[in-house]
Amino acid sequence: MKEIRILALAAMSLGPILPAAGQDHQGFENECDSFRNATPADLLSFLHATTPDEKNGDCITWAIKRLGREQYEPSISALIRLLDFRRPRTQREKQGIYLRMQGLWEIYPAVGALDLMGKKALPELLRAIEADSTSVTARENAVSVWMEIYRYGDEHPKGVALLKQEEMNAKNDATMQRLAWAVHKALKWCNPPEEVACTAAASNPVSPK
Repeated sequence: MKEIRILALAAMSLGPILPAAGQDHQGFENECDSFRNATPADLLSFLHATTPDEKNGDCITWAIKRLGREQYEPSISALIRLLDFRRPRTQREKQGIYLRMQGLWEIYPAVGALDLMGKKALPELLRAIEADSTSVTARENAVSVWMEIYRYGDEHPKGVALLKQEEMNAKNDATMQRLAWAVHKALKWCNPPEEVACTAAASNPVSPK
């Protein structure tokens, strides 16, 4: 038992990790029997009408993951609102037992769901990054999803360049500062072979093709 806990803590200390392309996002599935036969529209209505708390966290997690797997585009705005929603811990986790490394997509289910939506989620992610009402956690998670979506086409520098362009075109100082912060965060997601191109994109962005 002690060895398992030590390994878990070591894994978690490695920092936030997103899945490789095509990786399943079903890890740590929380159960919600009442929605087994629900349609995506039913699940979206539930998310719109529900404020997360200790009693409904499992069902919210289940709904988010199902909407992501089905790539139900009408749910994108609702998923954006839940970018800082952290899934409830399982019984084993409450005992301090973690059997595998946890990435952002497992801790924050909306991260994985929006990642599965692909580029269709980018406009709403950008609005979340720019908005004053977005929490720090949600904004950071939005940047992570933004860069993960661009990773699939080896386009991390393009993702950085687009954020930088938005920063340069911002209509007020507050939005400009939030976008500058996002560019700084985005650079951390660039792989070593991309670092030079990402840094250049953050300094002198060119119009992406």
